[in-house]
Amino acid sequence: MIAQQPILVVGAYGYRNAGDEAILAGLLQTLAGRRVTVVSRSPAETGALHGVDAIGLLSAVGALRRHRTVLIGGGGLFGRDMGRIGRLLPVYGLLAAALGRSVLVEGVGIDPALRGIHRLLVQRLLRSASRVTVRDRASAAILRAWGIEAVASEDPSAQMPAAPARIGRGLLRAAGVEDRRQVVGLCLTAVNEALTPRVTDAVVALMRRHPELEFCFIPMSQHPYVNDHNDLLLARRLQASWPSMKVVEGVHHPAAILSLFGSLDAVIGMRYHSLLFAERAGVALVPISYAAKCDAWLAERGLRPVPPTAAGLSRAVTRTLASRSKAS
Repeated sequence: MIAQQPILVVGAYGYRNAGDEAILAGLLQTLAGRRVTVVSRSPAETGALHGVDAIGLLSAVGALRRHRTVLIGGGGLFGRDMGRIGRLLPVYGLLAAALGRSVLVEGVGIDPALRGIHRLLVQRLLRSASRVTVRDRASAAILRAWGIEAVASEDPSAQMPAAPARIGRGLLRAAGVEDRRQVVGLCLTAVNEALTPRVTDAVVALMRRHPELEFCFIPMSQHPYVNDHNDLLLARRLQASWPSMKVVEGVHHPAAILSLFGSLDAVIGMRYHSLLFAERAGVALVPISYAAKCDAWLAERGLRPVPPTAAGLSRAVTRTLASRSKAS
């Protein structure tokens, strides 16, 4: 990147997804001191959350006139879960390259199930990029099979520092969490429709089996338009079955959510960044995989997902909490 040139950062920002916002926060750390503009679905919210200049999607093409460098930043941007707007991202990147802009693709994961025209567009974009980094070895292997060289590095969110511990503790207190009991965080999602009924039944049964524990749902995504991507709706369904379950309300900076993880005793995590946050916070993790990206992350660490059954979750939670107690 050429010093002092303005950089246009494009990704899945402004959708109230803590993981994507953590990616943006990490990228902004690496770009500190540079002139940055972020393309966002909700520019006012992005600007307030990150303290950065942000523009809406309809302004993205015009912004290419003022920015010589376009950074396409992080996460599962080229996956099957992306909506219609997200599927236009490779086209936008190719347009930027055709206009002579330097296109950088940083910290992405590659969905092995990409097919058809979307796969062809992603391949063309990555071949035209000045630099490509991916966030796991599995993605790097996929690109090598496509004849594309990429550097495997950590997820961009790793550059985001956690907020002070008191911030996370405050979020838990506001949710009504009692710190006299061991606290298990729930970071679940309904994105995988085939898996959701099994997960919800297993988690409700788990909470009934362990009334001695405090369970708190942490919605990692609160998508304003797509219900399956709004984890808060799943939290409401669980709370209807187990009213004593607590819920972290509101939209918070991802650094505050990372801080919150540090005050938990264990995490039952489905969302990709809940796995990363648990690892960074050093909290015991009970992982449930809902997508290939989670499988890849777990495999690189020699971990296996826990089957979403009441018995499986109960064994895993009991074992991890016992290990934590011995370690302390």
